[in-house]
Amino acid sequence: MLKILGGHLRSRQLKTPKNDDVTRPWTGRVRESVFNQLRGHIQGGNVLDLFAGVGTMGLEAVSRGAEHVVLVEQERKIYAMLEGNITALNCADTAYPIQCDALSTIPLLRAQAPLDVVFVDPPYVMMKNDASRQRVLNQLNEVESILAEDGFVLLRTPINPEHTDHTVDSLIGPEI
Repeated sequence: MLKILGGHLRSRQLKTPKNDDVTRPWTGRVRESVFNQLRGHIQGGNVLDLFAGVGTMGLEAVSRGAEHVVLVEQERKIYAMLEGNITALNCADTAYPIQCDALSTIPLLRAQAPLDVVFVDPPYVMMKNDASRQRVLNQLNEVESILAEDGFVLLRTPINPEHTDHTVDSLIGPEI
């Protein structure tokens, strides 16, 4: 079972699917490292979690003091788990789930600008395909228009950016 690692919801469990092939939650060690790096950007911030799954990153941000978190998940069964996790954690006043395509304009319209942090965790198969990877990168280009000047975009991908270009013209990076 997946748990919230820090903040006021620390140690609370998240419901996850039985089949690990459906989602790929961030491991505890990686999440802790990411949130340590983001210290100062989460508390009181606006967060967008694209391809949110059951809410691993977005709900961790809620627990650590984010003010407004939009979590986007398209797959119906996983979205139902995401909604259940938000209800179980009693954080519907801060966490706003949306069931839609993370690469559509809807998440950008629903997110509260300026965004301090954007988590992007597309299915790995999308990142391995040139056309769908470009769609993801195009969405990141659109995110830039509502990103805070010192905001962060975290893209989780199986592909090393040293071997495959992940450049988004309007953003600085990639950094590994």
